[in-house]
Amino acid sequence: MKYFLVLLIACTVMFAGCAPKAVQPTYKTAPGQEAAATKDDGDKDRRRGDITAEELARAERDRLRMLDEQMRASLSRQDIYFEYDSYIIQASELPKLKAVGEWMKQSRAAKILAEGHCDERGTVEYNFALGQKRAEAVKDHLVKMGIEGARIKTISYGKEVPADPGRSEDAWAKNRRVHFSIDQKG
Repeated sequence: MKYFLVLLIACTVMFAGCAPKAVQPTYKTAPGQEAAATKDDGDKDRRRGDITAEELARAERDRLRMLDEQMRASLSRQDIYFEYDSYIIQASELPKLKAVGEWMKQSRAAKILAEGHCDERGTVEYNFALGQKRAEAVKDHLVKMGIEGARIKTISYGKEVPADPGRSEDAWAKNRRVHFSIDQKG
């Protein structure tokens, strides 16, 4: 009786595992209809939510392009501000520099211009020198972050191009800066 029961269970499992497979019908297509059949299969895949590697790559390129465009637009708002008579980068300005550095790492072809500016106090010669030191300090920091120095040009405008023409401490604070722009000349 024991053997009969074991044999019955084994046969049940064996027959249950051998269920007939569904046969996919094959249709012959006329020349020129093959592309349409392939397209229909692709549409079925998309309806099921399958994403091809090409679509993923295109989406990633679009995402990076949009990020690059956003950073290019915001680059001019990433001014690095300095204390009076100083070219030392303040800790509060480091996140802006980090954002510029990260963007430059992603956009390997991008080249920027770091423009040093000063407030109106001091002589023309002194402010040109201070503006250049500010621009060079920013460039040095970006180079330490791994950006190639050849991708960053520096220039000093001294006190010649103020962001705020006012004559107050607030206006002068806005003028003590390094401004970034895209280097179009390369």
